[in-house]
Amino acid sequence: MQALVLGGGLAGLACAYELAKAGAAVTLLEKEAQAGGMAHSMRVGPFTLDHGPHRFHTRDPRLWAHLEEVVGAENLASRDRLSRIYLRRRFFHYPLVATNVLRNLPPHVLGRALFDYLAIRLRNRFRPIPDDCFENWVLKRFGATLYRMFFGMYTEKAWGMSCREISADWASQRITLLNLADTIKKTLFRPKEAPRTLVSEFRYPREGGVGTIADSYARHLARMGAKILLGTPVDAIFHKEGRVTGVTYREAGGEIRALRPDFVVSTIPLPRMIERLDPAAPAEVLGAMGRLRYIGIVFVYLEVGKPQVSPDHWVYLPEKHLTIHRISEFKNFSERAAPPDRTAVCAEITCKFEDPIWNLSLEEAGALAIRDLETIGLLKPGQAKPLHLTKLRYAYPVYDLHYRENLRAGLDYVKGFANLQTTGRQGLYRYNNMDHSIAMGRKIARSLLQGEEMDHHKIAAGHEYFG
Repeated sequence: MQALVLGGGLAGLACAYELAKAGAAVTLLEKEAQAGGMAHSMRVGPFTLDHGPHRFHTRDPRLWAHLEEVVGAENLASRDRLSRIYLRRRFFHYPLVATNVLRNLPPHVLGRALFDYLAIRLRNRFRPIPDDCFENWVLKRFGATLYRMFFGMYTEKAWGMSCREISADWASQRITLLNLADTIKKTLFRPKEAPRTLVSEFRYPREGGVGTIADSYARHLARMGAKILLGTPVDAIFHKEGRVTGVTYREAGGEIRALRPDFVVSTIPLPRMIERLDPAAPAEVLGAMGRLRYIGIVFVYLEVGKPQVSPDHWVYLPEKHLTIHRISEFKNFSERAAPPDRTAVCAEITCKFEDPIWNLSLEEAGALAIRDLETIGLLKPGQAKPLHLTKLRYAYPVYDLHYRENLRAGLDYVKGFANLQTTGRQGLYRYNNMDHSIAMGRKIARSLLQGEEMDHHKIAAGHEYFG
């Protein structure tokens, strides 16, 4: 079987790995100069940098075993997650912990939060509030005060749109607990078998950053004879009578090459893949793909002249007078990510492609990040300087109120091809985690090898917490 994988993120690499391991002839095309996608790491001077925070966690023992097989158990360290929200000059644990919230909030705010929660629960009993948007989903479970403080403010800042315009799907997958009462219950009476919501332990490579996972896949694939072609964007996907008949790609020098695979697995952004079909997809499908939007992220990295900025793996910054919305410190993931006397901080700024934030230079973005971190007291003047800048255009799929119907149009159209599958975070337009992407890629590979349908679409599609 001649298999072609489009996109060298974790889903594409995992799929290619399983296919090559079973003896298939595999070619993988990746438009960037390195594999890994969002899970790629960079070495800048003595620092190892990721695209924001990444953690590998799963409840599936087969995925743990697979990760050890690919990376090597000796290069995987276990870490206990610490992530917090910086708000009102205080740090709040996230996922929320009732005792921490009680300790940090003034009595009058706690009183108002409790009143709001009881009032909304009473109202919901007599006049149910529909789960028709992010705002209503959170309001009826936490009340107006906690919604504004911990959920609405950050979400609107990160997405640049009203929470009334965001699907409730985002809330069900990104908010950790069922409601305020559930938060208190699980703080006081921690369940014996913690759901994904409460699990803090994760694994992370000792050396090389999170990109070690992608690099390890690439090394295995090379040894198994698979071809990984970097810097080769897809040019066109030709099809006839419900089958892909050929794929062309562009080499670094501009020359176009052609492949004729038996099967194609695409993990590139779904709208971009459908736009490359020849003959073109129907106008209504292309229209739906044009309505699927993305939030981009500018990652600005700071070199800091002290061993540690905070003990956190990442910190959320929801207040709107701050430009950056999250920071992460890779030395807290692995002490080998920075020298003993220095550290590097990644500051994220969400934006739209080609807007003023997207077009910031390293010096401009660095000045904004330094100003914000000095404002909240994590840095003192003169402690930090700009180190590096990267940008991701397809960082967050925008779960607006109509994304489901637009997405369904694209996925239903792709189902009409007998030898084309789309999967992974980008291929399914889904904000999932690393373990989900790897599981999707492996499941697609098994379905091809065994000749039976295995619904990879169901991975990370339920209403469970992914954070």
